[in-house]
Amino acid sequence: MKIKPPRQAPEWSYSSLRESIDKTLSSPGIMPNNKAHINCGSSARMAGIVCANEDHTRHQGRWNNTTMNGAYLTNLPRGLVRSMAGFPINSRSFYFSHAALDPPTKLCKKLFPAIDEWHDRLATKELDPDNNNQPTVAANAFVQVIMMLRKTLIQDSVLMMELQPCYPIWQHSVFSDQAYLSFER
Repeated sequence: MKIKPPRQAPEWSYSSLRESIDKTLSSPGIMPNNKAHINCGSSARMAGIVCANEDHTRHQGRWNNTTMNGAYLTNLPRGLVRSMAGFPINSRSFYFSHAALDPPTKLCKKLFPAIDEWHDRLATKELDPDNNNQPTVAANAFVQVIMMLRKTLIQDSVLMMELQPCYPIWQHSVFSDQAYLSFER
């Protein structure tokens, strides 16, 4: 029996790679400044997400400090942020028991109430086949972040209120609403 050698993947020319990346990114409306280096930045950021050693990441990409820190690591220093939040620096597991409790939707809608209207407007634009003015990826992402932020704020407020009961934000009507008081219990 003759064993065949493994099939080699075809090589891509630089222009073919660039064209493929361009099609992939332009489809959802993403327009990065430097398409040729998008994988470099992506791999460096992914390494940061999983708490990889920066020296190893730098070595993998053959980058010096200036290149890696200035061009590819555009995120916050996760280890520092985790440490300041009270988590072990190298842990990849984070659990907030209060995050499992969903506040009532009616209560969430009282914080940043206009965001629901924007959410509906963007959804309508996406579904309209004659619409030439498609919403951007950034607009959709921003709306999603605000909707998540209001839910998180309500979840975290119960504990934060115990730690800092005199903060002026607790005077907001949301925190004396009957729905909030029920959620707080």
